[in-house]
This record gives sequence, C-alpha cells and structure tokens, in this order.
Amino acid sequence: MHSLDIKCAYCEKLLAIYEPKDDSHQPTCDEIYVNGAVPIPNFGWFCSQECGNKWEIARGKTYFQRDEKGEINYD
Repeated sequence: MHSLDIKCAYCEKLLAIYEPKDDSHQPTCDEIYVNGAVPIPNFGWFCSQECGNKWEIARGKTYFQRDEKGEINYD
C-alpha cells in the first residue's frame, strides 16, 4: 500500500490507490465521493456516513460539520 492511497479513517477500507506514474488516484476522488465516500478537509476520508458517525461516537463528541439532514457535509 502506498502512503498516498486513500483509506477510511475509521474502518481502514481501501478507497483509492495512488498511481505515482501519473500522480492520480484510481478510482478518482470524484468517483469515490459519488459512490458515498465522505471527504473531510484537512482530515481524510470515511467510506460512508456510518463510519463517520462511528468515528465520532467512539470519541464521544461531534467533530464534523453537518448539513440539515444531519449528514457530514463540507460542500
């Protein structure tokens, strides 16, 4: 695993592999986002809202910005 691969900050599921030859990720960040992954600026990624919620519950505090539906969202 490359250090620039993208994995879930909670369950460590591999979301995208870094391709050094063309300095990109496969699948792309846009693709993993469309498929439900949750980007957090200056933090990392969760594979789902569920993992983001579990991460916060494990720490006993709400850390992330939420939208009107209660989902983690930085759009």
